[in-house]
Amino acid sequence: MTERHQEVISDALDQGNQKKLKIRVVQKLKRRDHSPKKRVNLKEGARVYQMPNLALPTVEAEIDHPPQLTFYGETQEFFRSARSFRPSFTESGSMALYGDSLYLYGGIAGDGIRDQMLRFDLRFQDWHVVNGQGEMPKNGRAALTVVALRNHFIYFGGSCKFNTKLKVRECFNTVFDYNASTRFWEKLNVQGDYIEPRRHHKACLYGWKWMLVYGGVNSNEQVLNDTALYNIEKMIWKQWDVKSTPICCHSIINISQSSKFNDNTTDLIPVETIYSFGGKNQDGNSTNQMKKLIFYPNTTTAIAWETVQTEGKPPMPCHNHTMEFIKKIQGIIILGGQRDQIINGCLESSECFIFYPSLNLWQQVVIEGINVPRCAHNSVLLSSKIAVFGGIGNGRYLEPLINYIETDQTQVQARVTKEQFTKRQNQYLMKSQKNSLEKMESLTYSPRQFTSFHSEGYKGQGFRINTKRLSCLPQSTRSYLPQKRQVLVRYDILIGELGYFKQF
Repeated sequence: MTERHQEVISDALDQGNQKKLKIRVVQKLKRRDHSPKKRVNLKEGARVYQMPNLALPTVEAEIDHPPQLTFYGETQEFFRSARSFRPSFTESGSMALYGDSLYLYGGIAGDGIRDQMLRFDLRFQDWHVVNGQGEMPKNGRAALTVVALRNHFIYFGGSCKFNTKLKVRECFNTVFDYNASTRFWEKLNVQGDYIEPRRHHKACLYGWKWMLVYGGVNSNEQVLNDTALYNIEKMIWKQWDVKSTPICCHSIINISQSSKFNDNTTDLIPVETIYSFGGKNQDGNSTNQMKKLIFYPNTTTAIAWETVQTEGKPPMPCHNHTMEFIKKIQGIIILGGQRDQIINGCLESSECFIFYPSLNLWQQVVIEGINVPRCAHNSVLLSSKIAVFGGIGNGRYLEPLINYIETDQTQVQARVTKEQFTKRQNQYLMKSQKNSLEKMESLTYSPRQFTSFHSEGYKGQGFRINTKRLSCLPQSTRSYLPQKRQVLVRYDILIGELGYFKQF
């Protein structure tokens, strides 16, 4: 390469760098000119356009102040047929999920305490009666708890019918195992510490092979405050020395991200994050406290149920509600419940709240679509939906239909938009139909009933005169009277009057 070629190449590179530098300077000047912080000396009355603040919220602001959430509620479509089956009204039952089906057992139904297992197919949206084998609870159970571990349902406690002779409602402390794959019931012979019979207690899965039980009511109507842990594999009870106030009709949930379905054979009890909300105390009053199970530092020994200091507006004191934890939102959902005072004509609540454990913050959720006040119901989390069944609302049993609450914000926005479009379309159709009916009524004259002023010999319609302009009449009905107004006379009435006067 000659020296001439090298000079040309170097000059071209210098020119390119200078051009890039000029472009950068121009862009910098443009940004400065459009900056809202620029000071400009304006004339009196003059206006200047400033660029809007398009800065995105910081991560800290987004975390400290979660956005307002909206859920969408809808009801299962039930088509009645000769082979269709639908359960009776249910409250205080137990519902669990396995595969593509929901399993409902126990509860106070319209015909007494249920003693059969029902299965709801989520794919075909229909109910079936499951005929199981083995030893199942006698005479059914109500106000019991269930914990699902793979294909096994662990049922504990509950009560039977009210004994009118002894005037008590007998409670149980038996443990039953139901295999959803084989449809086999088994009464377990448990060992370990003695656990008092109870109902209206709560239980949740703890770790990968334990069940935690907290609170409840015994056969003497005493509210309990104990906490127990049950080893599902070894069938051993262990009573925990945990400080707590008596509580019943509350809800507990495990939000830990541990491997709950891990086949770990170790007997070391892990440290889980358990929350409890609401319920009734020993005086029968509802509460709205959020409690957390705390442990000794660096140990797996629980100390007490500690009340969490929260921010935001919490739900009103209530009991017989349900709780669900949604991982995508990282929040605990509170659904329904029964309050101590009547609001909007009923004791049951239709409100939905979310609690953020990382912020200790309460937030009320807006529910679009179908929202029914309820308590003593069952709820199960299905991916982004919450399936709700049964309960009591407005002082009566609710329809035995599965209600779905959509929590995914994208799906909720699509449903709300579709509902608004359908509503506007229906309003437009109703308005156009009303206008067409009014137009038809104006074209087809139908005489109205008026009070008759004639004698008793003639019982007809009252005399009426309609006036119309001449230009509005067709060519065949035009009159030769002066072109002011034309009088349309009811000739049947006129003939009747003439006949009446001829008698005299």
